[in-house]
Amino acid sequence: MNGECSRCKRPLTVENASNAVARTGIGRCRSCENEHTKGRSRTLGGRFTLGRSQAKFNNHKWELSFQQYAAIVATGRCFYCGNPLPTAAAGLDRKENEDYTWDTVFPCCGKQPRATGPRGCNETKSHEIAPILLFVRRWYERSGKLPTEQDFADSVRQFETERDKAFEVISKLEAGDIKKLKRAKSVPEELATLRAG
Repeated sequence: MNGECSRCKRPLTVENASNAVARTGIGRCRSCENEHTKGRSRTLGGRFTLGRSQAKFNNHKWELSFQQYAAIVATGRCFYCGNPLPTAAAGLDRKENEDYTWDTVFPCCGKQPRATGPRGCNETKSHEIAPILLFVRRWYERSGKLPTEQDFADSVRQFETERDKAFEVISKLEAGDIKKLKRAKSVPEELATLRAG
C-alpha cells in the first residue's frame, strides 16, 4: 500500500520512512518525523516526557508531576551558574545520586546536543562533584571569592521559595491552561500569556 507523508505529501517509501509507515502508507516520512520530534522536545511537555524516560532508562524513579516539574524549571535559569536551561533536555540535576523527587532536584544547565563549547553544570557534575562543591566553583567563577555555607543555604532557600510560589500558581491552572503550558517553550512566557488573556 502506497501513501503519502501526512506533512509534506511526498510518497512514502522504505527509503524515506520506517518499515511500518511505508507498509501501511500512514504517517510521516523520516525527515518530517525528525522535525516533529525535534519541535516537541523543545516544549515543556516534551522535556518533561524526555526527563521521565531518561530517568527510567537509568533506573531512577521519577516522582514528579508535570506541575511540579514546571515549577522547578520556572525560573528558566540554572541553580548553579544562572545560565539558561537547555531547550532540548529536562534541565534537572539530582542531589547526590537520588531519584527525581520534589526535594531532590535543582534546575540545571547542560550543553545542547552536538553543541561546541564548555560543558554545562549537569555534564560537569555527573555525580563526581557534590552539589555544594559545584555551587562553590560557579560562585567563585562569577564573583572571584569563595561563598560561605550560609550563601549556599540562602541560595537553596531562595530557589525553594521561588519554586513553591510557581507551583502555587501552576497548581491553580485549569486543564486547558495546563495543556497550553505543556506546549509552551518556557514557564514564564506561558504564564505571562495566560495572565494577559
